[in-house]
Amino acid sequence: MDEREKIVSKLKEKIGDERKSEESISAGKVVDRVLNKQVLKARGNLIFHSDAGGFSYKLKFILEKINEDYKSFSQDKRLDILLFLSYMCIDLKSSLTEWHLKKVMDEKSINSAFRSLLKVVERLEKEFPEDAGQVMKKLRIDTVSRFKAEGLTEESDINREVDLLLGSSITGYIENITGKISESNLSQVTAARFSGKSDTEIGNDYAAFLQYVLWLGGSFVTTNPVLIKVAWDINPDYWNMEVDRLIKSHYNNEQLKRLLTMDEEEASKQLEDINSLITMSVVEENCLLLRDIFLATGGSAGNVSLQVNPKNHSDGREMVAEAENLYKELEKRLGGVPNVVFKLPGTAGGKYAAEKLTSEGIGVNITVNFGAFQSLGMGEVLKEGATLVSYISFMSGRMAFPVRDELKEKGVEGGEPAARLSGVEVARKIYRRFYTGDNGMGLEIDKEKVKLVIASLRIYDGWIPDILELYGTSVITVFPNVRREFDKKKQPFKSDTILDSTPEDVLEVLFKSEIFRQAWWMPGDPEDLKPQRVLSLEECDSGEVEKWEPAAKTIGQFVTFYDQMRDMVKERIKFIVGQG
Repeated sequence: MDEREKIVSKLKEKIGDERKSEESISAGKVVDRVLNKQVLKARGNLIFHSDAGGFSYKLKFILEKINEDYKSFSQDKRLDILLFLSYMCIDLKSSLTEWHLKKVMDEKSINSAFRSLLKVVERLEKEFPEDAGQVMKKLRIDTVSRFKAEGLTEESDINREVDLLLGSSITGYIENITGKISESNLSQVTAARFSGKSDTEIGNDYAAFLQYVLWLGGSFVTTNPVLIKVAWDINPDYWNMEVDRLIKSHYNNEQLKRLLTMDEEEASKQLEDINSLITMSVVEENCLLLRDIFLATGGSAGNVSLQVNPKNHSDGREMVAEAENLYKELEKRLGGVPNVVFKLPGTAGGKYAAEKLTSEGIGVNITVNFGAFQSLGMGEVLKEGATLVSYISFMSGRMAFPVRDELKEKGVEGGEPAARLSGVEVARKIYRRFYTGDNGMGLEIDKEKVKLVIASLRIYDGWIPDILELYGTSVITVFPNVRREFDKKKQPFKSDTILDSTPEDVLEVLFKSEIFRQAWWMPGDPEDLKPQRVLSLEECDSGEVEKWEPAAKTIGQFVTFYDQMRDMVKERIKFIVGQG
């Protein structure tokens, strides 16, 4: 066994030990979790770590305990119990059962468990209307925030849709949301994956609302300062409260006052540390939400993608140091192998960091990635790593828009509609080169070890080609507004559209774009399609890659958002110390 195999074996062993430990949890311990603010872990034990007999026994024990003692608990604990029962009902009607429970229990038994839970919910909300009202209030706040993230802006529209979803009771909400989940097109995509008809996993391209995506079958999430800042803008009341809580838990007023009087360089470093603190908190929360999927799959799914500081995009050593420190911290917080991969840019610096981290067994996710030359160069590195899984995210929409703008500027007829498929075509080429021999030019990468992610999806008059034309890829990660648009009407599903050919007339238009040629062309391709300036991940090309329009725009936005989040943190500090 070589060193790489030893690292992988050790990771699997640790994950296996944690899963065995979870499987040994007693019914009494599950009840303790419900009563001690660990509702998620209680649900996870039942859904992911119990056999048929254990599930039935634990559920019966829990319901008997609730029926006997509910009235004697404090209201705070009673609300946790009601949320546990409500979420368990939804869990049993969602895709979460596919990961484990349906492998050990039949549909009839699962439905029977659902009815038992729902019956208790019905009784409790009738006997304790004040508790039910508090739970409905929480559900309303969460749903309003989710709808805003999905793109609804008018208060009247939001309230109308929230009213329809919540109904007039917790049981009405359970019925309505489980209906929405079963009707979702994304649920159909994940159903195809669980039945073996497709390889595609669904991811959440956002810093919140992962629970809803998990019910749809999602198993991957991107969480970074940029997405936290977006979520913060949409739901400032919640994020202000959370950020204030985190700051006050690590700094006293005197420390915060000193920070505000520091020179700009020193203060900036302190504020970036707080940025990292906030990001780490969100990452930990998402890791816990995905933890059971990670354990159930032996680490092949259930990962959180965490971006290192975008300001270090050229400095491989800084990215490695940051990732190693964050990994160690998460190892302590999670008590086991972190279900996290680190987002690194598709640059020479990112390549150096990827090689170093994956040699240590730390998974990565390559981003700021718009071309075959980036993906294949990184694929060769990740293929040799000692990780359970790593990812390469192709930012399809972020490539398509610069191609569109270039063709429009050149006055190319049909440029705009053709550009909508530019990302699709490059993604198809990367997929073929990754996972097949592709006429002797393929890498024949293990699909379970290196997963191609389609990211930065775009909507074109209701059409989302980055999903519909790329079924069969490893992961498609979806922003809330894209998810909402995709579920507006029944969408066609074909298990392997990523293997389809892009129409020749579309390609003829796309090859008039220098950006597209740079993204598409690789050595061995026809010389007449070669770009004027061939790009690579070699150190000598690092400056050109970072100045390449799709890369430069994305890096610039990441850095800008990172700085804006830092400024928002500073404003919260002023508020905390009374200067706001």
